[in-house]
Amino acid sequence: MQKYLIIFAALLLNQITWAQIKVGKHAQLTFNKDRNEFFVMDDSTHYWTHKPGSRKWVKHSFHYEGTESFKSVMEMTRVVAVNKSTYYFVHESCGNVYALYHDTLKRIDHSFPHRNQYGGIMFPWNNSVSMFGGYGFFEVKNVFTRYEPKAKEWFEIIANSNEVPSPRSSPAFLVGKNELFIMGGTNRNKLQNSYLNDCWSYDFRKHEWTRKGELHEDLVKNFHLLSLDLNMSNEVLRYSDRLIEFDLPNNKWYLYKNPFFLNMGKIISSVNHRHLMYVLRNSNNNDEFEVYVQPFSELKQVELGEFPIYQKISVFKLFPKEDYLYLSLTLNFILFMLLFYIRRMHKMKFLQRAQKKLLRTDFTTTEWEMMCMIQKHGEMELSALNEYFNEVGLSFETLKKRRETFIKNIRIKIALVTRKPIEEILVESKHQVDKRMKIIHWNEDIELETEAE
Repeated sequence: MQKYLIIFAALLLNQITWAQIKVGKHAQLTFNKDRNEFFVMDDSTHYWTHKPGSRKWVKHSFHYEGTESFKSVMEMTRVVAVNKSTYYFVHESCGNVYALYHDTLKRIDHSFPHRNQYGGIMFPWNNSVSMFGGYGFFEVKNVFTRYEPKAKEWFEIIANSNEVPSPRSSPAFLVGKNELFIMGGTNRNKLQNSYLNDCWSYDFRKHEWTRKGELHEDLVKNFHLLSLDLNMSNEVLRYSDRLIEFDLPNNKWYLYKNPFFLNMGKIISSVNHRHLMYVLRNSNNNDEFEVYVQPFSELKQVELGEFPIYQKISVFKLFPKEDYLYLSLTLNFILFMLLFYIRRMHKMKFLQRAQKKLLRTDFTTTEWEMMCMIQKHGEMELSALNEYFNEVGLSFETLKKRRETFIKNIRIKIALVTRKPIEEILVESKHQVDKRMKIIHWNEDIELETEAE
């Protein structure tokens, strides 16, 4: 513990050597890539800029022209550097746009507070500002909007791709040369927030979304701890006593540990992450903060490792859960049809055997003995077969019913094997002398398997 206190004290002393300014809790901070300078606004009369590598802040006077109080504008807007000479202050839910241009801050839109994209990301592109996602009117959105300076209104961007990111708010994001890259975010599900683990890129030239893969598990696990800037590309992020540095071109992120990070608030990176502008809390005054600019290399105390930002998605995760239900039903149907086909083919083979010869294995012992007896005599009185069904106390009607059912089953089996019409098998006729008696005839074209066979 004492070791960390000594390190923290040394780092704190080192910060004093770097230029600092004091700001309030509603101060607006960003980095202007076109001018290569940090920007801070906290007062209605002046703002500050700082060149990376310099040890001093430069104060600039400006004039505010607006009907809203300057304080309310600072509270409800987020600053975006849209080009070398212009800063937009955009309503956090999309809508109102104030522009700082030629040292004058005034409202330039014909819109209104949309209240539709709270928690949406805000970024500059092609001399204007765009927003994606957010929360409004009781649902999370995946709407993509852009402010058109000539029309002074907001318009929705319609992508050319069929697949787009799911609704989300507060994702991490990076802005490249011709690409927007979003990572994770939250999606309110009933009364709970679920953290997403996917990442997407948007090509500004093709106007297409591409799903890149799944975020590294450590990013997802600690996503709720990340200190996100929704109006600035998240090149460097903090959680607890760790800083995350993203290297998008190489699909890597680096993790650094330093107890000094615990006291940091908002963090903004310069080009290539060489310098960081960060805010330190004042423990004696909750409404006052100190802003520093310092080389990032001086803050990288302990490197904990490097990891991939995203990994390719498993093919099994490319389909929605609903699709697996249909896939399961389809596979079950195919399996059923396959079993039906196998059973049908087995039955066809059974039916395609020799038509004239009956095999012993296809019949029961009693059936075979009865058929052998009928074949031996050629024809027999039906009453002669009663011995196979007679039991003590059995009525004549029951005996007759059993005999008829038994002979009917034999006919069906022979018909299946020989493919002869069932009415032509074991034909019955009346006795020539006693018409009350019936005779059963064996078919001469049907053979029985011999014992030798």
